[in-house]
Amino acid sequence: MNEWLLIAIGLVTYGSRAAALVFLPRPSARVEEVLARMPAPIFASLAVLSLIEADGGLAGGPVLLAALGALAMTPRRSLAVCLAGGLAGYLVGQLLL
Repeated sequence: MNEWLLIAIGLVTYGSRAAALVFLPRPSARVEEVLARMPAPIFASLAVLSLIEADGGLAGGPVLLAALGALAMTPRRSLAVCLAGGLAGYLVGQLLL
């Protein structure tokens, strides 16, 4: 995966969430409660899928560092911060490995 694709994926993801906040009405309290529990499992499933290569092996060093960088930022509960952490981890991996 190249850097531009990673940036494009981040922009699409962040842009769609921002558009939903602007254009959709606020969900009910029950729906908000369910949605509050969803980000961690969704992030975990996406992170695990990105760590596995097509042949079933483990991904390369830069990808592993990107996942670690994003994971380190999850306590902030901000998609933008997680993306920045992942990008920083990937760039460090590209420079060091």
